[in-house]
Amino acid sequence: MLTLAHDLNYSVRREKGNFRGGDCRVNDDKFIVLNSLIPLESRIVLLARILAKHDLEDKELKPAVKAVIEKEKGKEGKGQTIEMDFPSDT
Repeated sequence: MLTLAHDLNYSVRREKGNFRGGDCRVNDDKFIVLNSLIPLESRIVLLARILAKHDLEDKELKPAVKAVIEKEKGKEGKGQTIEMDFPSDT
């Protein structure tokens, strides 16, 4: 799933803290932040929900990966996407 996220132009970060994780856009850069303190299964579900927002019909996915993403389709609204635009320094 990490390869798929990179194919969709996301930078994936694993951080520790008091948060669940999610996706965000800063200017033109897209990020997925996963909390490394939550269980692996929860990180997989979160990543699957984010990826489920995209059209993946033309992507070759392993059957197990496709199954997890399909299971989470329609649940992606339970996460939160944050978009921020910052003025450039130029």
